[in-house]
Amino acid sequence: MADVMEMKVSSKKPANFYVRSAAAFLKGIEAKAASDGKEAVEAKPPVDVLKISGLGEAIDTAVTAATKAQADGLATIEKIETGYPEMTSGRGCGHIVITLKRK
Repeated sequence: MADVMEMKVSSKKPANFYVRSAAAFLKGIEAKAASDGKEAVEAKPPVDVLKISGLGEAIDTAVTAATKAQADGLATIEKIETGYPEMTSGRGCGHIVITLKRK
């Protein structure tokens, strides 16, 4: 089975943060030794499938991260799902899930 990772985006951080995060998930991360007061980072393999989801105002951020990953040649957009789930406050809110497959 393919390695699937879900990334939930919010409008609290800029879109570029999620663009870089998506790229890291799709490329994998190399191990780095501890230096200059920073902790060591262990190597992480790339994921085969990345699901990016956004709710409400974060939909634009999710779309930006997914389209940038595709434009950079890291992945292809396989599926786009939208919905309007009911919230606990009683008022609905738009929702998007974009499925990317690593090239």
